[in-house]
Amino acid sequence: MAKVLSLNAAPAPAAALVATVRAEMDAGGLSIAQVARQIGRGVSEGTLSRWLRGTYDGDVAAVEERLRRWLQTRAEARRQSLDGAGLDRHAETEASAEIAAALAYAQATGDVVLVHGPSGRGKTWTARRHCRARTAAFYIQFTRSTKTLNGMLYRLAETVGAGAQHASAQDAETAVVDRLQGRGALIVVDEAHHLRANLIDELRCIRDVAGCGLALIGDNSIHLTLAWCPQVVGRIGMRIDLKHQREADVAAIAAGPLARRPDKGELKALTAAARDAGGLHGLRRLLARAWMVAHADGRDRIEAADIAAAAEGAA
Repeated sequence: MAKVLSLNAAPAPAAALVATVRAEMDAGGLSIAQVARQIGRGVSEGTLSRWLRGTYDGDVAAVEERLRRWLQTRAEARRQSLDGAGLDRHAETEASAEIAAALAYAQATGDVVLVHGPSGRGKTWTARRHCRARTAAFYIQFTRSTKTLNGMLYRLAETVGAGAQHASAQDAETAVVDRLQGRGALIVVDEAHHLRANLIDELRCIRDVAGCGLALIGDNSIHLTLAWCPQVVGRIGMRIDLKHQREADVAAIAAGPLARRPDKGELKALTAAARDAGGLHGLRRLLARAWMVAHADGRDRIEAADIAAAAEGAA
């Protein structure tokens, strides 16, 4: 591993610093363009390229200071890395199976489905995974910034591959319908609770004309908006209410980082975290902290004491 220079150390000789930067780039599989982008202002791709060749004739000291900061930042990121924690291991939970079944139903039948529940129930993770694995299944996530019909349709058109530039909302709508029609397609709209009633109804109109499936995914506040969308509500063929965080799902998810099923005491602490406001996000954070406790002690496996220490630190 390349030696990372302290920011407080005396400036390294240019040749030594060049070697350290090149070693870091090789270790991370990074191009000059990627490094320049990570550093940002003050070190362009051209500047870094010339500096590495020893031909840069600008403010060398300033460039080298920014490169030392970059090396320090990457060293800190490695120390805090959770790559070995197993947190991204796929776990087939009861909730994810329900969501996936609803999405498959919507695509196969061209129906409308609604998936709703608090944050941290696995809605987004399952929806993204479902769409990555299927033809003509398009995932789009909206934020509160989507206020207008134009804004929503332009983003939707780009998502389904109908182009990003359109003269009007009508042109974008036509392009979206043409792209979806006759394909057995599915539009999966995540964070749908951020959309206004008229925008959700526009999605319904596109679904009706294109003959595709539509999945609306959001928290429980989506019902407030749907109260103004009788045409949408009347078309919902399946509803998945993720009101409860299941203990079996917690155990299945924890089995990855633990490399075993949690025992009764561990499962109690893990389930408490999963049923808190953050849901599975809180569970993941607890497991991450437990892994860091174990890792700091020189162990690759999480033990019950690590979970207890992580839970106590979060309280």
